[in-house]
Amino acid sequence: NLFWWNLFGRRGGNGGSAGRLIAGAGNQQKFDVMAFQECEGVGWVLGDAGLTGEYAALTGPHALCIAYRKSAWNLLADSSQNVAEDRADQWYGTRAGMWARLQHMQTNQVLFFINHHGPLPVESGGRCGGEATAFNLLELIAAEARDGDVVVLTGDFNAGPDSETVKALGTRMHKVYTGTSFGGVDHVLSSCEKLAGSRNLGPGGSDHDAIEVVFQL
Repeated sequence: NLFWWNLFGRRGGNGGSAGRLIAGAGNQQKFDVMAFQECEGVGWVLGDAGLTGEYAALTGPHALCIAYRKSAWNLLADSSQNVAEDRADQWYGTRAGMWARLQHMQTNQVLFFINHHGPLPVESGGRCGGEATAFNLLELIAAEARDGDVVVLTGDFNAGPDSETVKALGTRMHKVYTGTSFGGVDHVLSSCEKLAGSRNLGPGGSDHDAIEVVFQL
């Protein structure tokens, strides 16, 4: 979560702090796919990281963005679908799952990658509750992923590890990694449990930490 209104709106990008974090963390091993929430200009972030030429950027609704490494992946399809809505007492709008199907150029393995920014208030699951949000995300996966796809779902869920949302998702997916910001609202879940590594990368000027997960496919 880039904390856009503050980091970029008020602080003008803070000297490219988010981009510099990405560039430094990916110096030895390039990121294959990146997900951003509260992202109103993914090109700005990639430019600050010096990665504009290496990554293709996808812009979705509700300030969701995805970037993938062009030398390693071919885009097969992408879209988004609303899966939740904020509750009336903290309403900013609807919330989506933004997805991309990407095929690895060397192995032909297909990745179904979903980026999600969950509904408010935190821990509520939004207007219809956490179980409904989880069901809608799982229904989206069932409708758009294909047999053999490796599924990765990530984002700022606005829901902690003990929330209804994450517990319900965990009945169908492996809970791979959870960050520490705001009690642990940033998650990575996957159909793949072969984890090669994970780490917390720090905030880079945001109020959330960036997190990294490496899968062995």
